[in-house]
Amino acid sequence: MITVGATMIKRILSGLIATAMVCLTAAVAKSDSPHFIKGPTAQLDATTGDYCVSWKEAGLGNTPITYTISVASELFTFQCFTKSGNQPQGDPNGQSFSNQSVSTTITPHNGQITASLCLVPQRGTAGCQGGGLVLDLIHVLYSGVQFCDVTNALCFSEPTIDQDVGPISFGGGHGH
Repeated sequence: MITVGATMIKRILSGLIATAMVCLTAAVAKSDSPHFIKGPTAQLDATTGDYCVSWKEAGLGNTPITYTISVASELFTFQCFTKSGNQPQGDPNGQSFSNQSVSTTITPHNGQITASLCLVPQRGTAGCQGGGLVLDLIHVLYSGVQFCDVTNALCFSEPTIDQDVGPISFGGGHGH
C-alpha cells in the first residue's frame, strides 16, 4: 500500500487551486475587455440639426460607463422668416461656440451597451428684429468632434459635418 504524505497532498491542492485561479482570472478578463461591435458612427439629424453618434459596445462587465462627445467648434446659421415662410431682407445670424461637450453614464446590460449621444444646436443670441418673424436654423457646422468611452479610455475622431438643414424653427424671433 502506498501512502501519500501531507506535503504531497498540499502540493497537489496548491497546484489545483493555482490552475483554477488562472482560469477564473482569464474568464474575468475576457468579460471585461471593452470593444465596439458597431460604430461609433456619426450622423446629422437634418430635422433637428443634432450631431449624433451611435454605437454598440461589448465586453463591459457591469460597471457603469461614461461616454462623451466633444467638439472643438460649432457654427449655427439662423435666418428670419415671416410666419408665411417668406424670407425678409437681411443677413443670416451666425452663432459660434467652442469646446462644447455632452456626456452620459450608462450601466451595461449583459456586458453590452447600445446607445446614441447627441450634440444639440444652440441659439445663443441669434434673433430677429420686427414683429411676426420666426427664427429658423438653416445651416450647421460641427468640426473637431471626438467620441470617447471615458471609463475605458477609448476615443475616436468623428467626421466634420457642414450641411444645410431645415429650415428648423427655433420659435419666436427674439434671441435668448
